[in-house]
Amino acid sequence: MNHIQLSDEMVGYQCIKCNAKYQLYDMHEGCPKCVTERAPSSVKPIYQGEFNGKNWLPFQKAISLGEGETPLLNVTTEYGNFYIKNEALNPTNSHKDRMSSFVVSMAVSKGYKGVVAASSGNAGLSIASYASFANIPCVIISTDKLNKELSEMIISTGAELVLTKTSLERWELTKAYVKGGYLSATNYVDPPVGSQPLGVQAYKLVARECYRQLEGKSPSAMIVPVSRGDLIWGIYEGFSELKSKDFIKDIPQMFAVEPYGRISKVLEGELYTNHFHGSTDLRSIAGTTVTWQSLQAITESKGNVINITEEEAVKAQSMISRKGIHLELSSSTAIAAMRQIIENQLVKDDDSLIAVTTSSKFKPI
Repeated sequence: MNHIQLSDEMVGYQCIKCNAKYQLYDMHEGCPKCVTERAPSSVKPIYQGEFNGKNWLPFQKAISLGEGETPLLNVTTEYGNFYIKNEALNPTNSHKDRMSSFVVSMAVSKGYKGVVAASSGNAGLSIASYASFANIPCVIISTDKLNKELSEMIISTGAELVLTKTSLERWELTKAYVKGGYLSATNYVDPPVGSQPLGVQAYKLVARECYRQLEGKSPSAMIVPVSRGDLIWGIYEGFSELKSKDFIKDIPQMFAVEPYGRISKVLEGELYTNHFHGSTDLRSIAGTTVTWQSLQAITESKGNVINITEEEAVKAQSMISRKGIHLELSSSTAIAAMRQIIENQLVKDDDSLIAVTTSSKFKPI
């Protein structure tokens, strides 16, 4: 196992909503000030020193199974010409591997008893795999709807798998493990704030890789499937840092993809702390809640929300398979959203568009 090296640039935390600053202690439940005001929000690390395009990460060296540096594929389809940032090619076929690297590194370096995660599938297998590699205890909490094959894959890592009846039950059980000395990789509070803030920092690397792969340019738009918004916020933050030091001129528009109205209803005036009920088999992006981090990424980048049905996702999945790219159904929503964005002229004809595809069809969800 490779050596873990914490960054000496990280000096505290800051709320992404109210900007309140805190000392450098492990913050699992978001900004205390915003929680008391019943408007919860996540926090992010404060870094000292100058940003050089490569630094400002929690770890100089983290536990790794080879995640990251995923390809940026230029594809032409019946939907139009665009890029695919194929996160399905990470070690466990999911973008979650980036976060797992940092979360498990944090658990090891700070002496936690183990790691725990509430997951519908992708995060569960990813965290379990990285915990197994690091030789630390792991508990994955999912619902009894979890695919049997995926259950067996999680158990094969040596992790303990606990199944509940409902999603919210997962959070209560996760909280109990946190009190028992485990580090939670995922959110466990309601209303949610997002996953472990140091873990979410890993998603900034998606933005940095796209910047390099486009030879020092920023895309016009990023299309990201969203549940609680860890990935879309991390990408947004990565581009924000690049803009802050003039590596790029503009932050790309962030388009969130969801299976039914959640964020879209908030943008129309509903409270983001509400629950938004709907039915979908797009399990990786299902759920009834919205986070502030999702809203921030969308509104501050002048982006938008695209609702995609299961039928549209199935069609997009089939279409992109004919290009040799095999995506899990929820991941295919980014491709389906691309069609709407192009057909409805939500961007200019000459804009560079990137669909972030999050997980592989080869893994059952």
